Amino acid sequence: MKLLRDPLVHFVVVAALVFGAHAVWQARSARTDSTILVSASEIERMAALYTSEAGALPGEADMAAMLSDHVRDEALAREARRLGLDRNDTIITRRLAQKMSFVVSDLQEDPSPTEQNLRNWHAAHPDRFTQPATLTFRHVYFSPDVRGAKATTDAEVALARLNGANPPDSATLGDPFMLQRQYGDIPFRELARQFGGAFAESLSTLPVSDDWQGPVASAYGVHLVQITKSAPAKLSPFEDVAPEIRKDWLEQTRRDANEWAIQDIIGRYEVVIEGVD
Repeated sequence: MKLLRDPLVHFVVVAALVFGAHAVWQARSARTDSTILVSASEIERMAALYTSEAGALPGEADMAAMLSDHVRDEALAREARRLGLDRNDTIITRRLAQKMSFVVSDLQEDPSPTEQNLRNWHAAHPDRFTQPATLTFRHVYFSPDVRGAKATTDAEVALARLNGANPPDSATLGDPFMLQRQYGDIPFRELARQFGGAFAESLSTLPVSDDWQGPVASAYGVHLVQITKSAPAKLSPFEDVAPEIRKDWLEQTRRDANEWAIQDIIGRYEVVIEGVD
């Protein structure tokens, strides 16, 4: 009885119990680490992914191949982690950060905007809901590759004929052109993309007229143009673009909420940069 009351004995017994519990935990942990469990839900996920990509249910051989690949990848990934290959790896860090940002996004609930919210958004971001300025015109092209230095002179002669008393058909003049000879309601941004910014800028200064105008230089050569319609940029009325406004508002609200959540996560850590006070 005296032995049982000895503090040293108590310490040894407690130590033995702790050691035994730790050994049991280690054994269970080792069994878990050495077991690759492919759950029924994982098999269903693989089958669903195969079906979405192939358009048909996987056969036995397909499932066997997918299971084999899954086990192979899991085994290699575990071994890589055991060897510490996941540490100090920029690609893995970025991938984990990306997945975490997806988790943050999934946890956010979409708010429900009022009509006034959307009207305020429409007013605050007119550039997002403005119809671009457009131009309707046709042109006659004169190629420097074909005519050399005479391209501009030939264009000036053709301009006088087109605006004369008995003008010829414009389609009979000029040189073949790889793009269209007529454009209807083309935005100036698209015009600049196709012909070059200088050409679009020049046409923006010309008036709507039945007369032919030019010559105007482009990235391709020299043109005569007849501008038949010009529409300035115009803010779309709220009622006409309400669905687009709601979508834009929701997307921006989600982005803001995600960023706030991410900044909250960052705020949980103390950032220390060596060499910077």
